[in-house]
This record gives sequence, structure tokens and C-alpha cells, in this order.
Amino acid sequence: MIALRNTIILILFLFCQWESHILGESGIWREILLENFELSNFNAENLRTKLEKGTKLPEISLSTNFTAPIPGSKQALVIRIPKDANLPFSLYFPKPIEVNAFIKEISIPIYSSRSSGNLTLIIETQDAEVKQLNLTSLNYRGWKTITVSISKNFDQNDRVFLQKSSIRILGFFYLPYENNDPNQEVLIAIDDITAIVRDKYRPLRNKEILLED
Repeated sequence: MIALRNTIILILFLFCQWESHILGESGIWREILLENFELSNFNAENLRTKLEKGTKLPEISLSTNFTAPIPGSKQALVIRIPKDANLPFSLYFPKPIEVNAFIKEISIPIYSSRSSGNLTLIIETQDAEVKQLNLTSLNYRGWKTITVSISKNFDQNDRVFLQKSSIRILGFFYLPYENNDPNQEVLIAIDDITAIVRDKYRPLRNKEILLED
């Protein structure tokens, strides 16, 4: 009887510890808005291509009528790619989105008109290295919220105590597939960009490692 009671106490203790760990872990993360396309201005200067000079580029605009089905959305970025402009291009934010917190993941509602192409996120790491992170293939029609992990793809550790290193989100890169229909017009829209973040941990005293995932 005593053994049974001790077993029950042990199980309850372990359960409480597990529950406390889960609550504590979830409590350190918070969601922040990175871009809602309501205060930024976009024009042809935000589009770039490595193709020859004079290559036709897509049309970009901000729309209040065509937004993602998410709460609070008032405006979205719309990219219309005419048939003769369905070529690789980059779209850069007027000002890079700089994040000093530790990013777990980024979520972006993206509309696609079911084209044969791919969209990637352009990110500058804390080491000033520019990388592309795959977001989605655009072979679907309608809105879809794309969530991409950042913590597993980039080192976000502060190399020096209180250095406040950051990751900068520069923009997007569009790449049509080789079997893309040359007569197809492509429509892409991007809405509120959010991130799950937490504060960065401090380095351990007298050690050369950081308390990071």
C-alpha cells in the first residue's frame, strides 16, 4: 500500500514538472508583426533582376480590396506578372526588416494563381551573409499561410555579450520553372508577415558558449 502511494506521488510529481516545463517553454515565445504593408511604399525601384537591361518587370501595387482572410488585414502587396515578364526577379523591401530577437519561425500569407514557380525569402544573417530560404512552390490557387523555421536554418547567437546582433529580412525572390507556360499571367499577393520570437539568452559567465537552442 505504501509502495502504491509512493508510486502515485512520484507520477504526480513528474507530471507537474512536465506541465511546468511546457508552460514555461511556451511562455517565453511571443508573436510580433514584422510587416503589414500599410505604411511602406512599393514601386518599380523595389524590383531587381540580373537579366539584361530593359527586361520587362512585374507590376506591383498595394491593395485594400485583395487581402488575406486573416483578422485585422487592411492591405496586401500584389504582384502581377504579365506573360512577357514571367522571368526571375527579386522584390526588396524599401527598408530591410531588422529583428534583434531570437526568431523561431516566420509566417506569411501568400496568394498564388497556381503558377509554375517558386518563392524564396531573402535574409541577411548576423555575419552579413545573404541567403535564400525556400518558402513555397506556387502550384496552388488561393491564399495559404506559409510558415518557415528560422531557428534551425541560421545561427542567431550573440558572439559578444550585449552585442545585439540581428537578422535582416531583405525581400523575396521569384523563380519560374523551366516548364512554365509562356502564355500564363501570374498573380502573387503577400499579406501580414509575423514571427514567433523570444529574447536572446545571455552568455554563460566564464564560458565561451551561449545559452541558445
